[in-house]
Amino acid sequence: MTLQYPIFVSVVAFALGVLDLLRGVSHTLLSFYAASDVAGLDLSGPTAFDQLVLMNAFGAANFLSGAALIYLSLRDRLGALLFLAVIPIAYLTAGIGLHLNGTDLLGQGVFPGRYMMAGYITLCFITVFAPLGVMRRQARSKLSF
Repeated sequence: MTLQYPIFVSVVAFALGVLDLLRGVSHTLLSFYAASDVAGLDLSGPTAFDQLVLMNAFGAANFLSGAALIYLSLRDRLGALLFLAVIPIAYLTAGIGLHLNGTDLLGQGVFPGRYMMAGYITLCFITVFAPLGVMRRQARSKLSF
């Protein structure tokens, strides 16, 4: 018996992949604007260059995750599901790192993207756990006589 993963896994993975590509553009090609005007970082100090380097590195990771999500959404639904499961774990690890280093998102910047990311991570959770019910129902229907 082969389980079929719901198509919404691919739809969500594709949509989040496109969003990650847009985030990649924001964090790389538009990094100065994103840092100063959107995040509210002060880029006049001695760490301005370092902040932009880190922001660009994060943007590169956004391009990678966006491309991976789009590819997996089109070719491998289980792979997309697994990738969506890893995303919240990665951000949780980052949050633990921030906490362990005495850093929060309450510093100099306003980081408005954190609210969008809360929705992003919630959507990952829902997309990962919702198919369990769908697949369980499929398995039961194939077992009934």
